Amino acid sequence: MTIPTTIGSYQIIRQIGQGGMGIVYEGIQPDIERRVAIKILLPEYAHNKDIASRFLNEARAANRVSHPGMVNIFETGQTVDGIAYIVMDYLDGESLAHRILRNRSSLGGDALRLGRQIASVLSAVHVRGIVHRDIKP
Repeated sequence: MTIPTTIGSYQIIRQIGQGGMGIVYEGIQPDIERRVAIKILLPEYAHNKDIASRFLNEARAANRVSHPGMVNIFETGQTVDGIAYIVMDYLDGESLAHRILRNRSSLGGDALRLGRQIASVLSAVHVRGIVHRDIKP
């Protein structure tokens, strides 16, 4: 898939990740210079109404939970090709997966602290009746 130059009113800077169903880009909202992460469905899933609906439900669910460990969702929409997207906080830093690999022999006390943070977010999510079925680093 070719990296788009824009999605909605956001300029795309680079691809920062990809999962089984979507791609995440770093973008910028030029008017106010806000850096964002933009998650879009892979084209092969874009026109499947059930998958697109589940994708957008992810944004609604995230906005129902207020917790420091949750990203803010700013916008949802569709590209000119009809592909659903979610615009959210851009978080600068390394992924948990990379951190685990980098420190695998010395994670030590960090593992407990990180585990508590993850459990705290999941607790806040569960209190709102949401079950996250795809937790990964």
